[in-house]
Amino acid sequence: MYIYATAMHWLQLHYIELLATITGLLYVIYTIRENNLLWLFGIISSGLYVYVFFNSGIFAYSTLYIYYVLIGIYGWYNWSRKLTDPEGRQGNIVIRRASVTMIISCLAISILLSIPLYFILKKYTDSDIAFLDAVLTSSGMVATWMLTQKIIEQWLFWIVIDLLSFGVMILKGLYPSSLLFLAYTFLAVKGYSEWKKALIHPAVR
Repeated sequence: MYIYATAMHWLQLHYIELLATITGLLYVIYTIRENNLLWLFGIISSGLYVYVFFNSGIFAYSTLYIYYVLIGIYGWYNWSRKLTDPEGRQGNIVIRRASVTMIISCLAISILLSIPLYFILKKYTDSDIAFLDAVLTSSGMVATWMLTQKIIEQWLFWIVIDLLSFGVMILKGLYPSSLLFLAYTFLAVKGYSEWKKALIHPAVR
């Protein structure tokens, strides 16, 4: 009886985080499959995590998830629209590799965005992980944009981001979310592998 009561109490306190975790896993699974439903689950999960992270004092990361909701809408549109190739054939956006210049630009933008975020967090919040919060936020913004463009290297960004996020969730006592980010890390490795196969052997669209 005590165990049941304890479990129910925990669920009452963490049900939003649990829902965010479940929809977040569905988001990554559908991303690997290149299924447009990823954007629906991503928007739902991100909206829930805005609440979870803000209440946990991870302020910039909370703002990042507002960005995820908005760019999720754009990503859904971009993956759904029909493109015309030089030969006049129509199809959806396909997986592609980033150029060296694009990779360097994405890394540079991540660093540049993290600097003002760090100083804002230090000045206006009581965040005890301001530097890490800023880095995860800026790199997550860039990686999500790469996903909207179906750039395969976005998975490499996510492997690093998810590993660092796993540590942050443990530090903040968000244990369901820590398991989610650990799963994200393994799924990102799988996602890179699956997208690499699709890049080598593209399906007919």
